[in-house]
Amino acid sequence: MKRILVIDDDEGLRRMLHLSLAEAGYAVTEAEDGKMGIECLRTTPVDLVITDLVMPNKEGLETILELRKAQPHLKIIAMSGGSRTSPRDNLAMAKSFGAAFVFSKPFALAEMIKTVADLMGAATPGTAERVLEPQ
Repeated sequence: MKRILVIDDDEGLRRMLHLSLAEAGYAVTEAEDGKMGIECLRTTPVDLVITDLVMPNKEGLETILELRKAQPHLKIIAMSGGSRTSPRDNLAMAKSFGAAFVFSKPFALAEMIKTVADLMGAATPGTAERVLEPQ
């Protein structure tokens, strides 16, 4: 069974992704910020990380850089609903740091699940080029 780590400080969104991904057949672990996410990965290996970018303690861009350093081939999806500048700036940076896909919040849950399935079947991480705009 493929394992996914969802990192987001929004408990409602984190829980919704957890339930939807579990229903789609994935084993899902949750963390409420990047610091907790990195700690989770030390004990539970995963195939994919879905991370928010704006969080307390350790934000998503820093988390992506740390993940890339430790596990260069780990598949990562980044998502953001806003920042001090604009969500597109953060999402573009996430892509340049190694996220395979980026989503602007809010996003269609079905599109996230499809993207996860596509990415889990992709031969090489980072091969997809998709930025999804809010619906």
